[in-house]
Amino acid sequence: MHFETADLCDDNQDKKIQILSPKFKNYGGLKKCFGQIITIKLDKSNWRLLEMLRDEDGEGKIVVVDNAEYFYGVVGDKLMAFAKNNNWQAIILNGYVRDTAHTRNIDVALYAIGACPLRNFDKTESSRGDQLSFGGVTFHEGDYLYADCDGVIISKEKLI
Repeated sequence: MHFETADLCDDNQDKKIQILSPKFKNYGGLKKCFGQIITIKLDKSNWRLLEMLRDEDGEGKIVVVDNAEYFYGVVGDKLMAFAKNNNWQAIILNGYVRDTAHTRNIDVALYAIGACPLRNFDKTESSRGDQLSFGGVTFHEGDYLYADCDGVIISKEKLI
């Protein structure tokens, strides 16, 4: 996969490309990725995300997760291992991660706003396929996401 997000922005000025806030940092091992977006909205608990990463094929997909910035570690080394085993390219999380010494060695991108060692043990509600808005971006299921060391861009159209 050869692309640069800067070049994609330059070459597609006529398209409505969105740029994710730079407050989101990559805590995963994959430094460049692209794929089609799947959305999930969580309420503190990560159990539905765990099931998705563990049980579904993520080939060519990126999961965008809104956890409303609750101060819990939502994704750690176990969920990242599930993501890697099922071919997910990346997880974009409006929340926090944990086990970052290990997640950095797993070949999946993991963008989040920070780290927190505490996790939530309660099973709470979640929903899939919803429009999500955070980090200055509105995500729709089926949009395309491209990420590298310069940032994360989102487009309704496939750019490469």
